[in-house]
Amino acid sequence: MAKAEEAQLRSYKSYSKRMSDHVAFALVVYTLMLIFLVTPTIESGGTSIFPYFVLVLFVGAVIPLCRNMERRWQALDAATYNGDGLQTQYTADRLKLWTAALAIPAFLAVVFTVF
Repeated sequence: MAKAEEAQLRSYKSYSKRMSDHVAFALVVYTLMLIFLVTPTIESGGTSIFPYFVLVLFVGAVIPLCRNMERRWQALDAATYNGDGLQTQYTADRLKLWTAALAIPAFLAVVFTVF
């Protein structure tokens, strides 16, 4: 019986660690979508490095926002919060994160295609 409880405790991940995992995977998906959706739509008049420079700028602009989300969840876990309402906040933040990770590259691809 003690082994089952111990295994359950080891398999538990805090909200901050779960959010950190989602942020990491969302950044990977975001970057891949930028590479395969946005970069081909950027017209480079003279240099071929320009689309990749823009790619780095877009990724660099999102990283601080993701880091702030991670810090927020670390602070929530560090506080002696009993967990009431954290599941709802976690689900909402996760939904915002993945919506942004998927919608921003799609929006940018449309913008660069039209303009």
